[in-house]
Amino acid sequence: MPSADALARAGELHRSLTVVECHGDVPMDVWRRRRAGERAPIADDYLGRWRTAGVDVEFMTVGGDMPLTMDAVGRPELRALELIDDVVSDAEACPGVRVVRSRADLDEALAAGQVALVLHLEGLMPVKGRVDLARTLHRLGVRSAQPTWNVRNEVADGIGEPSPAGLSAAGREVIAELDRLGVLLDVSHLAPAGFWELTELVRGPIVASHANAAALCRHPRNLEDDQIRAIAASGGLVGAVFFPAFIGSEPTLERLIDHVDHLVEVAGIDHVGVGPDYVDFARDLMVADMTYGGSSVYAPDGFDFPEGLRRVETLPVFTAGLLERGYAEADVARILGGNMLRVLRQVLP
Repeated sequence: MPSADALARAGELHRSLTVVECHGDVPMDVWRRRRAGERAPIADDYLGRWRTAGVDVEFMTVGGDMPLTMDAVGRPELRALELIDDVVSDAEACPGVRVVRSRADLDEALAAGQVALVLHLEGLMPVKGRVDLARTLHRLGVRSAQPTWNVRNEVADGIGEPSPAGLSAAGREVIAELDRLGVLLDVSHLAPAGFWELTELVRGPIVASHANAAALCRHPRNLEDDQIRAIAASGGLVGAVFFPAFIGSEPTLERLIDHVDHLVEVAGIDHVGVGPDYVDFARDLMVADMTYGGSSVYAPDGFDFPEGLRRVETLPVFTAGLLERGYAEADVARILGGNMLRVLRQVLP
């Protein structure tokens, strides 16, 4: 663990800076808790967790390609509608949070001290390769989207496909329309062929909200240096992820900061963020999705985040690690949220 002095400085920074958690799966837990009878899990539970961590902007996965939690018996578009309604209805009843659909929404939420929620799709199965469904989900508030999770859908192939191809013809139309509408394109989980095709299609910044450096850990979810440079050249960023399989055989805080160092060296300090991908609140659901069908690109027993970093409330420990590594506070501010704020303000309508 970092020193007490570093932890105290980190706590102060989280209270004074804008902190953006670039990837989160909270809605899958909200979905099941609301159906178990809870009325407002975001207001009653998650808002307090985010406040403790100093999180000001939270990306919320409200649909995607996951085979169990996002599928709804073959109707992923219906599950996305349920997840969106859960988040929006909970947020509308809670003055401490706000779903943001525009730059003005984002700025007003931050000025009011609210936690800004960005609705995200972790894979485009809910869109079914249809531009009209992409527009509909945009009208409902979706402002960030990954073309894929690990598998193949109507848009592209994920990194879990044994012989992955690039974007489909329908996928190119959908990606172009999402870009036109002001939806942030996120290449996390996207197979390399699709990655390079997407970089040619999208006009503005692209991100990998939760990925680390393949140079330090040879995992298919991590990015090669040329991919990192392409994301930086677009004006986007890579969000360092805390998931142990993407850190290495010894998933420690020190090794995680090594990934940050590499991302900064390759991309530059203005193109790195933080996308922890916490699983503590839905570990059972994550394991079920990731091991469905008997195969996985993850080790099913490897879901323990670095010691001291296993819940969003412990996010300042990561910041303390950056400080002890020698990062200046101005650079920590960029990584914690400043870089993603710049990207959002450029992309959002």
